[in-house]
Amino acid sequence: MELTTSWHLKGWQQGRQEGRQEILLRQLRKRLGTISPEVEAKIKTLSVEQLDDLAEKIFDITSKDELLKVLTIKH
Repeated sequence: MELTTSWHLKGWQQGRQEGRQEILLRQLRKRLGTISPEVEAKIKTLSVEQLDDLAEKIFDITSKDELLKVLTIKH
C-alpha cells in the first residue's frame, strides 16, 4: 500500500509541475512572443517553487532579455 501511495504522490507532483510549466509558457508567449527552445527547456527544469517564483515575476518581465536574466539567477 505504501508503494502505491508513493507512486500516486510522485505522479501528482509531476502533474502539478508540468501544469505550472505549461501555463507559465503560455503566459510568457502571450507577453513576449515566441519563446526559444532553449528557454523553454530551461523552464521545464525548474522546480515547482522556482516556477511559482517566476510566475510572480511575470508581470515585471518586459523583454526576453529580462526573462533570461531571471532564469540565469534561478538556475
